[in-house]
Amino acid sequence: MRVLHVTDTYLPRRGGIELHVHDLARAQRAAGHEVDVLTLTRAGDALPADSAGLLLRPANDAGLLAKARFTRDQRRRGADAGYDVVHAHCSTVSPLVFASAAVAEVPTVVTVHSLWRRYTALYRAADATVGWSRWPVQWSAVSAAAADAVRRAAVRSLDVQVISNGVDVSAWPRQPHHAAPGRLRVASVMRLAPRKRPIALLRMIREVAAAVPAHTDFSAVIIGDGPEAEPMRRYLRRHRLEHLVTLTGHLPRVEIARRLASADVYLAPATLESFGIAALEAAVAGLPVLGRAGTGLAEFVGAGKGGLLVDSDAAMVRTLVELAHGTAALDPVHPETLVEMSWPAVVERTHALYVRAGLAADRVTAAVASQAS
Repeated sequence: MRVLHVTDTYLPRRGGIELHVHDLARAQRAAGHEVDVLTLTRAGDALPADSAGLLLRPANDAGLLAKARFTRDQRRRGADAGYDVVHAHCSTVSPLVFASAAVAEVPTVVTVHSLWRRYTALYRAADATVGWSRWPVQWSAVSAAAADAVRRAAVRSLDVQVISNGVDVSAWPRQPHHAAPGRLRVASVMRLAPRKRPIALLRMIREVAAAVPAHTDFSAVIIGDGPEAEPMRRYLRRHRLEHLVTLTGHLPRVEIARRLASADVYLAPATLESFGIAALEAAVAGLPVLGRAGTGLAEFVGAGKGGLLVDSDAAMVRTLVELAHGTAALDPVHPETLVEMSWPAVVERTHALYVRAGLAADRVTAAVASQAS
C-alpha cells in the first residue's frame, strides 16, 4: 500500500501534528507499506526528518507566493503519483490539506488535530460556501472532543470517526511514582505557545507555592520551547520563582523520560487540547496526569482510567495543594487503557479508516503479508 501523508506543518517544527505524522509514517513503514510526506514546512538548516520515504516540501527560500504555487501544484499529488490513499492532517488553518481534500480523487482521510470550538461559525460559513462536508473524504479526529467540534461546524450531518494519536510504549519505561506528604514535584511538557497556556501554568504554580507550608519540597520542571519562553522567564523573575521552576527548553525524548521519572504528577493546563501526546507519554511512563476537563485528554484520563480532569485552574490548584499535604492521591493511568494507544493498535485502526474511505481491504493487508513471508 502506498500512503501519502499531507500536513501543512511538519518537522523541524515540533508539536502534536508534526510528531504524530512522523511517528505514524514510521510505524506504517515498519508494517511494510510505502509511506511519503507532503508538507508546506520548509526544512531550514535541519537534518532530514525521515530516513526512509519521500519528503516533499517547498524550497528553503520559499515565501508566501511560492508556498501558494506549491500548494496549487501539489494538491493532486495523491492521484498524479498513483498513491493508494491520501491521509491529510488538519489543524485550525491548513491550506495545503484543504486544497488536497477538495480535489480528492483517491481514497482520502482527513484527521483533525485541533479543537475547532472557537471557529465553529467560521467553519460553518466556509461549509455553506465551498461545501467541505460534501467532499468525498472520510473525516476523523484525534479525540471525541475534537470530533464533536467538527460535527458541530458542519452544516449537515457528518460522519467523523475518532482515531487517537499513538505512543511508542517502549520509549517511555513505566516507573513507580510514590508521592509523599510534604513533597510535590510537578512536570509539564508543551510547546510554549499561548494556546497551551504556559503563563497560566506559572500562575497556578505561584498559587500553590503560596498555599503550601514553607518547608514543603515543591518544585516544577517545564520542558519545551516556543514564543512564550521569554515572557515565562520574565514572569519567574518578577515573582521570584526561579528557585522553584526550571525551564529546560527543548529536550530529546530520552531526557524527557528521565525528567518525568523524578516527578510526582504531570500537569496539562491547556483548555484547547485536542488530544495531548505529551500527557499520553507521561501516562505511559507511569506518571499520574492532572488536566482540564472537556479536552482530548478524556481519551485516556479520568473516571475509570486513572489521573484526574478538573473544570478550572482553581480546582487544579486545590488538587495540587491537597497532593502536597497528603490529603489526596492520584492514580496513574491504567495500563490497559494505554494499550489502545500503542502504535500497533493505532496503525490497525488507521488502516481500517482507510478501508472506510474506500480503499480495498486487500491493499491494506497485501504489503504486510508480503513482508511476513
